[in-house]
Amino acid sequence: MEDYVKVATSLPPTGQLPTLIGISLILGLGKGGVPGLATVATATTVLTAPSDVPGGLGYAVALMVPILTIIDVYAAYLHRAALDWNTVWVLLPTSFVGMVLGQVLDKHMTDKGARLLVG
Repeated sequence: MEDYVKVATSLPPTGQLPTLIGISLILGLGKGGVPGLATVATATTVLTAPSDVPGGLGYAVALMVPILTIIDVYAAYLHRAALDWNTVWVLLPTSFVGMVLGQVLDKHMTDKGARLLVG
């Protein structure tokens, strides 16, 4: 993990800090209401994760999870008047099933395989 932190917090040519800041901005725009940008930011995170750091993709995804969680809670707050909570409660268990399946896939997929899956 220390190797990834060095890469994530350093400037180019070896570091990734400006890229991660850009991804965070795109992610915020996507969650704030610009359709499709959150998906682009997630794919960009996967595609730009350092391939020379063992487990780099896992660390990059782990870095995004708390950011996504906080942004999602805030987006739900911003759009609370338009939320259909009955639908949210129906879909929430399915998303947890998807999270479990994702964890199972993650244990059997290499970084290279995940990059290929994302495109």
